[in-house]
Amino acid sequence: MDLALLEDFLALARELNFTRAAEQRNKTQPAFSRRIRALEELLQTALIERTTRQVALTPAGKAFQPRAEAIVRMLVDARLEALDAAGKTQRALNLAATHALSYTFVPRWLMQVSGPADVGTLNMVSDTYRQCLRLMQSGEASFFLCHKGPIGDPDLPERQFTFHPVGRDRLVPLCATDADGQPLWRLGAGKPDMPLIDYGAASGLHGILEAFWSARGRPAFRTAMSSVLASTNMEMAKEGQGVAYLPCSLAEPELARGSLVRAAPEDQDIPVEIVVYRPRSRLSAHCEAFWQKVTTPNSG
Repeated sequence: MDLALLEDFLALARELNFTRAAEQRNKTQPAFSRRIRALEELLQTALIERTTRQVALTPAGKAFQPRAEAIVRMLVDARLEALDAAGKTQRALNLAATHALSYTFVPRWLMQVSGPADVGTLNMVSDTYRQCLRLMQSGEASFFLCHKGPIGDPDLPERQFTFHPVGRDRLVPLCATDADGQPLWRLGAGKPDMPLIDYGAASGLHGILEAFWSARGRPAFRTAMSSVLASTNMEMAKEGQGVAYLPCSLAEPELARGSLVRAAPEDQDIPVEIVVYRPRSRLSAHCEAFWQKVTTPNSG
């Protein structure tokens, strides 16, 4: 079986949209559709349920997805092991991190865990949570740093991936001030239709907030706008466009300057962990040595 067919299917399983998946795989949509049908013919069962309005995985597709992910990852790992055994692996770290952590937390954390000489060549991708997941699932990244909420299941299956907490953070409801230096909005003040600067679905912070509110109750917000970037939401909040739940690690300087203030007391912050994911399968010797430093007590 052509490995690329599995990668095509996994792109479609993640996007559930033929156009976006075809673009991701650098193929035309007709050609991409033919490849999905070719895979279904090989397996002798339908993997995709196609309607005029949506694309969904069939029960067979849902069962096949984790197996396909494991096969793709296994082949990537096998190649790395062969190169490692031949002494041809480079001292390189392929690291993915969400935008919210890339510019503040990650550089400091890396230097705390391991010096430049131990890190070697750092290939770091800063992207949306959804895209970072894709990089991990396809084997293009060995490590992934992101926020993890107090509620909800991990998006990377535990059979194939593990994680280690490396820091703590809080999602804080923040807004701009009025002419008197008071918050423009206060949560729980009885004002209806408070504007929320939300996160797009590709953002991991969106999933954390939705899971938390689903369990604890959603404040009386109306969505004023949304973005996948926490930094964009922070700028919109500074401009007085609404309340944004921002990682404290990102917004701390703005809080200190007073350009943003709390829209609720500290007991309404949402605690989150900062975690680093890796595959359970063996990585290169250099990556395994780095992981040992990450998981050593008092590292980071």
